Amino acid sequence: MVTLLDKGYFPGLKGIPIVESKISNIDGEKGILTFRGYPVEELAKHCSYEDVCYLLLKEDLPTEDERTELRKELLKYKDVDINIANSIAHMDRNLHPMYMLSISVLLLQGSDSTSFNIKNQEENIQRAIRLIAKLPTLIGIYRTKDPDFAQGKEFDSFAHYALYCLDEQSAKNQDLVNIFEQLLILHADHTINNSTFSVRAVGSSHASIFASISSAINSLSGPLHGGANEKVISMLEEIKSPENIEAYIESKISEGEKIMGLGHRVYKTYDPRGVYFKKELLPKIFNEDNPFKIDKHLDNLYNIAQGVEEVALKRFGNKGIYPNVDFWSGLILKAMNIEPNYFTTIFALGRIMGWAAHWLENIESKNAIFRPKQLYKGLDIRHIDK
Repeated sequence: MVTLLDKGYFPGLKGIPIVESKISNIDGEKGILTFRGYPVEELAKHCSYEDVCYLLLKEDLPTEDERTELRKELLKYKDVDINIANSIAHMDRNLHPMYMLSISVLLLQGSDSTSFNIKNQEENIQRAIRLIAKLPTLIGIYRTKDPDFAQGKEFDSFAHYALYCLDEQSAKNQDLVNIFEQLLILHADHTINNSTFSVRAVGSSHASIFASISSAINSLSGPLHGGANEKVISMLEEIKSPENIEAYIESKISEGEKIMGLGHRVYKTYDPRGVYFKKELLPKIFNEDNPFKIDKHLDNLYNIAQGVEEVALKRFGNKGIYPNVDFWSGLILKAMNIEPNYFTTIFALGRIMGWAAHWLENIESKNAIFRPKQLYKGLDIRHIDK
């Protein structure tokens, strides 16, 4: 058997430790995810967005006064410069919102002339908070094409504002705001995944937080990372009916194609975030007593998803392949009338807390600039014939 050491390189750095971190931890065998020691399920159930943001950036949960102060800061700094707002409002409508978000984060650097000075960690934390505050606004401006979006409006919490930026009607329903807040918390961090690696790698050159977060957004846009929940909804719509599930899965297996929303590189059991979606959040939406209407189309997609899960567990459960967080999250977002091409931006609204925490930790730990080594397989030296 040829080992990775025999090959001389490690494709994708799979399983290779590259940093020491205190931010989050995964036990893939037991299906446990913690943020600074707290199980993610407890944080989602008992904490606010502001609590988790404070925990990730400042290493512990806030007092009531500290939570209130952070909430004030996030809502105070949500607005963006009018020139940037106009640029976003006039971006091409065909541009996927994730690429808009990446571009817009870089534009924000134009309003921060000292962003390359990263020596003062307290200033770095404040810069991170102000960037987190503005992320929903970028989405709201682009979605509505209104540079004055949400100007002068009051909001109860940052989660309330974030949902307003995606759908004004859903933001009027406190039950939906609570569900949305829990969804953001569940996405807040996930150790050194592809996008967080991007933050660490770019930040290791002492690039600004804007450049580092922009790179992470681009990473997250891919269907093998954050874009999967959008693809799951497309898959459920392609199946059309619960009666078609078996045939659909068989065709995917026979063609060697990936079934979206199934499996995870780290978890060998059910993703704890997926369990929370399934047991805690989805039942609040898909039941007869819910405070908002679910149309027949969405109810059918939910039934299909349950059927796909049932078939998948029978076919792949013994191989450690289970539905992941992306398998369920799109159904919740669709119930909030959020357009599917904005699903991955919501992932970013949660994950930016973790990205910022990793950027900050990378600076404080004085990690060396990332410089992996390649294994060259090209041609030997050759010369131009004259």
